[in-house]
Amino acid sequence: MREPENIQELETLRPDFIGFIFYEKSPRYVAVADNQGVISGLDSSIIKVGVFVKEPIESLMSLVSEFDLDFVQLHGGEDLDYCTEVKKAGIKIIKVFSVKDQLPLEQIHEFEEVVEYFLFDTKTPEYGGSGRHFDWSILKDYNSDKPFLLSGGIKNEDLDEIMKLDIPQLFALDVNSKYESAPGVKNIELIKELDKALQINEDIREV
Repeated sequence: MREPENIQELETLRPDFIGFIFYEKSPRYVAVADNQGVISGLDSSIIKVGVFVKEPIESLMSLVSEFDLDFVQLHGGEDLDYCTEVKKAGIKIIKVFSVKDQLPLEQIHEFEEVVEYFLFDTKTPEYGGSGRHFDWSILKDYNSDKPFLLSGGIKNEDLDEIMKLDIPQLFALDVNSKYESAPGVKNIELIKELDKALQINEDIREV
């Protein structure tokens, strides 16, 4: 999310999470100075997630404090030492793995003790935002107890296929490009349709 009015519109729908990208090269960059009050002032029932790519730890901690973020989503291949230091600072982590043909099972187990959730997105030359699926059948190989979020070009038409995966650790859906009218601007009517469609399964949340 990027535009103050759009953020406030989405707030009225009470999503479980709202994400804000703090990576300056992204077209969804949150334009820090203009949005601090809007983001930090969101209803406390909504989890505020800051998305970061190789952010220096001191800068990350400062932004978490300034925007009153509840989680950081680490999208730049940050290593175990980095994540451990962030966790020691009391910051909750969503660790992203970009995947194509198989899950990085060894790395998943390596990070289990320092993250709250994993997130699986489609592998691209950039850091997400491709609007494309990976092969979701590989999720059947997931052998961790840690809950995870699924991302990568998800749209309403995919919900039946996702439900059929029947994976208990699948905790939430991270939706983005298929529900935008422009980069960083959510189409509120499409989000309402998603919310309605998800009523068939209250165990899966939308991001």
